[in-house]
Amino acid sequence: MKTHTFSENDIRHSDRRHPVDFLEPLPTHEDQLQRICEVLSRTFGWVAEADTVEQKGLRASVVLYCVRADLLGAATLEQLGATTGTPQAVVDELVSDFCHSIGW
Repeated sequence: MKTHTFSENDIRHSDRRHPVDFLEPLPTHEDQLQRICEVLSRTFGWVAEADTVEQKGLRASVVLYCVRADLLGAATLEQLGATTGTPQAVVDELVSDFCHSIGW
């Protein structure tokens, strides 16, 4: 059975913007840059809140795990905590706290 595609329903002829984009303006380059700086600032601030260098390293590893896990190779959250002797529950809490801190 052959179906007919009408031009108004054909994705090749559509405006590829989401309907909400017509209600809210697209962010400008300056707005995007400001948002990026805000997220980076919150991220570095969250890492810097740790007391020791080891804790800062663990927090930085948690950030990498959440944002770009591929940069850690095959490391898991359990392995990240084991390197610093941190219980799994604490590492899980760090992940949750980081996501909350940057608004995820």
